[in-house]
Amino acid sequence: MGRDAMAVNDNEMEELMAALSPEELTSLVDEMGADPDDKHMPASVRNSYRCAKAPTGELNRDSLINHINQEGVNSPDAEEKVKFELGIKRGKVYIPSYNEAELAAIERSKAVNDSIKLDADDEEAIGTATVNDLMALAEILNTNSQDFVTEAYSDPLKYYPPEAANTTDVEDVKKKIIANDKNTKDVILNNIQDIDEKVFIEIFEALRNNDTLVRFEAAHCDVSDYAVTILNTALEQNRTLKSLNLDTNMIGLDTLAGLFEAISGRDNTILEVHLNDQTQANMGYRVESLIADSICKNTSLIKVGLKFQFTECFGRIHNHLISNIDRARKERLKSGDPRPAPKWQKPAAS
Repeated sequence: MGRDAMAVNDNEMEELMAALSPEELTSLVDEMGADPDDKHMPASVRNSYRCAKAPTGELNRDSLINHINQEGVNSPDAEEKVKFELGIKRGKVYIPSYNEAELAAIERSKAVNDSIKLDADDEEAIGTATVNDLMALAEILNTNSQDFVTEAYSDPLKYYPPEAANTTDVEDVKKKIIANDKNTKDVILNNIQDIDEKVFIEIFEALRNNDTLVRFEAAHCDVSDYAVTILNTALEQNRTLKSLNLDTNMIGLDTLAGLFEAISGRDNTILEVHLNDQTQANMGYRVESLIADSICKNTSLIKVGLKFQFTECFGRIHNHLISNIDRARKERLKSGDPRPAPKWQKPAAS
């Protein structure tokens, strides 16, 4: 479902593969299997190793499992040099040894502990004191309260009411996007379940010609991989969308890379993208490198919500986003629209 593959029909793909020699096809498969984390590739081609041995016959899974179990049963156990007996230590018992400096430090520690012991009356008074009394005593003595209070006390739990359900009418929103309604600038469908895939496809198709929508959010809505491939092609033509949030959905790795490639053009207007928590946690170096290359070609993107595993890709993206933010600041100042200066508070006198 990659973006590049959508531009080639099946007949053309078959002709291209038929023109390749067996060695070239093998080399192509080895190159595609360079990423062991890519779940879209069969497990047998996720690395470059190819077994050249001839098969010995058809695989009988039950027979193979029985053979492995029988091998384990027949293998003799390792002989124990000393027979195990409950409560008896086998081997040499470790006895710690200390040098003169360590023995002197131990003696000094014992002397300090003996010297700070309180009288019986003081011990009884502190034993019956409350936590507030101990805190007040520590404040009077200008010392750390942990010297008196050894227990940990937590703040009482606060009750946070559950978030209200999203009552957005999906069908009404879809009609407004398709009709390019001038008042529909923000669409938030977060946490709405059971939205049909066809609805998302129709919404994403409408974004090709929509010049009103500014923000679109559909986090935790089970947006499918195929629907996002339609969105990728629509983003190449859309020139008004600035914020996109598709966290916690079912987007594939190559489709993620295709989305960033779709918004890498100079005419694209998207400023922030959030795509965390998809079907596969780790994207692998191949996909992360493709995403980093696409982001480094984007001159407007300033915020990316996506977890990266490799420091090299993360560093490139981080530096490029900083340069985009700085470029936007310079353009804003050049246009004569500076933001108001922050109001700094005067520090309190010490």
